[in-house]
Amino acid sequence: MDLQDYRAARHRRLVEMATELGVPADRAAAVVDRVIEDQRRRIVRSADPDQVVVPALREEVLGGRSRSPLLGVVVLIAVVAAAFAVTILTGPPDPEKVERRAATVPALVGLTSAEAVTALGRAGISSRVDPVPQCDPAGQVLGSVPPSGDTVRLDEVVVVIATATPSWNCPADAAGRVQAWAFLRFLVSGSARPHLAPEVRLYVDGEAAGTADGNKPATSPDWRWRVRDPVVAYAVRPVANDLGQPVVSITSGPPPPTTCGLPTSSPSGVADAPTRVVLTVSGDGPGDGPELGCQLTIDLFEDDDGAIAVVSVTLPGGSGLGPPPWVRTRDDGDVLDD
Repeated sequence: MDLQDYRAARHRRLVEMATELGVPADRAAAVVDRVIEDQRRRIVRSADPDQVVVPALREEVLGGRSRSPLLGVVVLIAVVAAAFAVTILTGPPDPEKVERRAATVPALVGLTSAEAVTALGRAGISSRVDPVPQCDPAGQVLGSVPPSGDTVRLDEVVVVIATATPSWNCPADAAGRVQAWAFLRFLVSGSARPHLAPEVRLYVDGEAAGTADGNKPATSPDWRWRVRDPVVAYAVRPVANDLGQPVVSITSGPPPPTTCGLPTSSPSGVADAPTRVVLTVSGDGPGDGPELGCQLTIDLFEDDDGAIAVVSVTLPGGSGLGPPPWVRTRDDGDVLDD
């Protein structure tokens, strides 16, 4: 079950509950969606979203029938009067103080849930982890609510969505998935060390792009310019989905003959079936990206010892070797975050 299946299952159960409470079947989904939207801020602060949504749904369906309109008007008048009085007594809020009470959710792609909690804590943001069963290594961040790039009050709780060990049997590609996530963390945060060959051959957009020292960090020059900087710049950009980061898809097997319209790399001396990592930022899949109709793709080829010996990166919007146009760098070569 992936994240979308997980959410769909929870939504279906709430719709069933609404119909059990007497909502016509053709209106139940709309009622559930309205309740979820009304309770959005309470949901992200709660340790168990159902403890917020279920009572709110019952109140919407059952309690609303007996609620006194007069009471609502009285409460509204009282709230407006109180707000007016506070404005008169204290004056308009100090912009600097308001700024200190808010923070921006940082990019969490490629991190573990523990690393994400630490990153949020450094920004002064409280968080909790919501596990989603998947056939990926446990504890990999899938996104957050509110998403990266959003501004939150410092009394809000950001929900980190992360993988968890499922109860069902997974495909026999666990080792490749562990390597793939470790390589992504190697690039983004430097907190993991995948099994790399002493010398790793690099390909960019289907063409040979030199080698990198497998014993050096991803911040070393041979890794940075060809692989790390373009991948990190692409991965940390705000994404227009509800989790705020690219969806990471990992598969194993023979790759297609072309990737993003370019011939797929076929290096010698390594396994023919690489582990493919696709970072999807929009659309329904790897073929629906905004740049050149594709998504960022990383193929990891292993040698006979199981070490990553070839890394092939296809960059959306890239042209030949080096970073594509959307990667901005300083004169010293460091990536500039937008």
